[in-house]
Amino acid sequence: MLMNIYQVKKYEQVPTPSFLLKILRIALFLFFLTLICPTTQSALLETKKDLPLEITEKDYKKEAILKFNQAVDAWAKKNPKQAVSLLEESLEIDPNMWISYLGLGQAYESEREYTKSLQAYKDFLKLAPKGSQDRKAVIEEIKYLTYILRFGEKNLKGEDYLSLVRTKHEGKEFYTRWDISSPLKIYFYPADDVPNYKKEFKDAFLEGAKIWQKVLLDLSFEVIDTSPFLKLKPKEREKKEKELIDQAQIKVVFPSRFKIKGNPNSPLASEIEAQSYPIIRDKKNFRVLGLFMISPYIYYQAQIAIPLEPLTELKLNKQVQKIKILAAREVGHALGLWGFSPNPDDLMFEGEVGELKLSDRDIDTIVKLYELDPEKENVLTNIEEEIEDEELEEFIDF
Repeated sequence: MLMNIYQVKKYEQVPTPSFLLKILRIALFLFFLTLICPTTQSALLETKKDLPLEITEKDYKKEAILKFNQAVDAWAKKNPKQAVSLLEESLEIDPNMWISYLGLGQAYESEREYTKSLQAYKDFLKLAPKGSQDRKAVIEEIKYLTYILRFGEKNLKGEDYLSLVRTKHEGKEFYTRWDISSPLKIYFYPADDVPNYKKEFKDAFLEGAKIWQKVLLDLSFEVIDTSPFLKLKPKEREKKEKELIDQAQIKVVFPSRFKIKGNPNSPLASEIEAQSYPIIRDKKNFRVLGLFMISPYIYYQAQIAIPLEPLTELKLNKQVQKIKILAAREVGHALGLWGFSPNPDDLMFEGEVGELKLSDRDIDTIVKLYELDPEKENVLTNIEEEIEDEELEEFIDF
């Protein structure tokens, strides 16, 4: 934060006229020296040392320092736009005010001006002394900003991130979505015997999932209940349960922890908060008895897993809130948002999210997904559409 920049000292005194005159004479001497001998300029650059770590009038222009100090005050008053303006003025007065680039990076980032923030941080690294304690943090911030900007500013700050939510199947990219004219069926695998499972988690999951109903007004959920089959004989019960469970569009499991393939004890497993994936299947009878299926695939099912071990360090109320957020995000995937948003303000951001809230970009993306024209886009649903022979010529050439 700008308030914690330790190198800055606020000076009120003005250099004496004799001191200014001395500085002016030195500057004039160097200027004429470069005119007389052009190679002198390159020699001076080669021997240039790090800029001073301490920001004082001895090495930096007082007016630039004062502008920076005003920017610090503006930042403290939660006015980042004014801070940006003052920091830019500081650099116009003294381009060597490396600390102002650090402030610009922070201020631009707070205003979601990520490209400008990235450039400011890069300029900071070019000028900042090697002894600056902020260099390591800035390098990490540059990596982060470069990563979220990898799809371009449009996908980061545009109205939606629809182009990023397709999934791949058989080497092709598809949009996926459900037919929501009837309730989506959810099956929860039994978890009462799973370590760290709490009875509150199921309701928390459903509450998180329902956030999408605020946008998709036809969306509803139905939890599959297999308890009526408990009185049946084992074989008959197993058959009935399987038939019912296979109807689920979304299956949810609460494992104790994930296992990394090849290394069940890998510590990386404890860092995975949730995981989901789509199941896409070939349509049955793709072309048989005079019928031609519009698409060879259907969006058959989505499976969601939320491991419980990463939650154990939280208190129960925090665990429940975390389950709600994770459920909202994973159900967002299941509804068809199989990619991530690069914007940290979105619920579907690829990093950690701390609030159960849909952004305008989340809303626009899911709405546009469910408005896509299947005849113009590669859209898979759970509907096996068919057309008759006389309509076949519209789709294929014999």
